[in-house]
Amino acid sequence: MLRSEFRAAAIAYIDAHPATRWTWQEHPLVPGFGYMARSVLHTRRAEMPIDEDLDDATAIAPAETLTCLQYIVYSATFQVPAFYFTLHDASGSPLVLDDLVQTTLFRRFAFEGTESTSFAVSLPTSAFPLLSQGDHPTLGTPCWYFHPCQSAAAVDEIMDELGEQRLMRWMETWFMVIGTVVSM
Repeated sequence: MLRSEFRAAAIAYIDAHPATRWTWQEHPLVPGFGYMARSVLHTRRAEMPIDEDLDDATAIAPAETLTCLQYIVYSATFQVPAFYFTLHDASGSPLVLDDLVQTTLFRRFAFEGTESTSFAVSLPTSAFPLLSQGDHPTLGTPCWYFHPCQSAAAVDEIMDELGEQRLMRWMETWFMVIGTVVSM
């Protein structure tokens, strides 16, 4: 996918799916270096002991509201969209990795079988981390991101099965692939 195709697919996706609240943000100085952005709320998952004497209403733990800034940017290296994000608590402090993976941003079992350090989550057999830290390619601000190295292959395999190559359909399929790990 070329950068211009990413831009066209992203804008088409935003127009076709307004309920997702994605917006297109153009780079203020460099035309063509735009990205998708949105802000959503998530919570930290509370580990609750199972007690048969509690009913569902009593078993709900108070949830801490977290602000998640999400970005979809073009990866020039891998020539695919890449998902970047930050997660902050109510005081504005960014979450550390151990807290980050315990939020509702991620599917509950998304990181089973992975290994963690303070700066990355990796599959034991992978040369690249699954989730890592890096600077937002356009904004230059620190973010977490999913390494995009295998996303093109996954999306292309699905697209081949569908027999379609339209750009917006490619973008929708990319969201579907990312959605297996992230609550989109």
